[in-house]
Amino acid sequence: MNINEFDKSIDEGMFLTKVDNIFIMLYTALMFQDLSRVDHKVSDQVMEQYQPIIDRYKSKNQRHMFAQLNVKSSKIDNVKYDEEGNIIVEVTLVGRYLDYVMDLSNGKTISGDDKDRVERTYKMVLKKSKDAKELTESRHCPNCGAHADLSKTGVCEACNMVFAMEDYDYVLQSIEMVG
Repeated sequence: MNINEFDKSIDEGMFLTKVDNIFIMLYTALMFQDLSRVDHKVSDQVMEQYQPIIDRYKSKNQRHMFAQLNVKSSKIDNVKYDEEGNIIVEVTLVGRYLDYVMDLSNGKTISGDDKDRVERTYKMVLKKSKDAKELTESRHCPNCGAHADLSKTGVCEACNMVFAMEDYDYVLQSIEMVG
């Protein structure tokens, strides 16, 4: 499936790099128990899926670790338009990482494996609005006009407004581990 047939502004390699980065950012945010690092790249549904998990680990003074995190592979499975004309892209991604839970009070591993990396397969769905504005290299906050660095947190350092990525680019709508 050629994404460029649906979206002339991006090719498959650029898109998959974007997907890989969103995955890494999300799992890093989970590990550091701070979803504000990715709220500009993921939907409210994804935020609502993962925040209770973070809260559960925090309440037990634990951290779910995803050390040595990387993406082994990612591929586009399907590209289509939804009922509103938005671009929907379905992706399969294979992530590799050490997967364990650590006790924050003493740094000891409670469960999982902190020696051997695992491979997990994910189905991800991303959406780009049919009304998306063009992202340019020179990105500025729509609220105050200051330069906006979207690779960090998506929050304007000048006025603290969250940059609404869904107005410009692909946003992760869902992620599910399969297999």
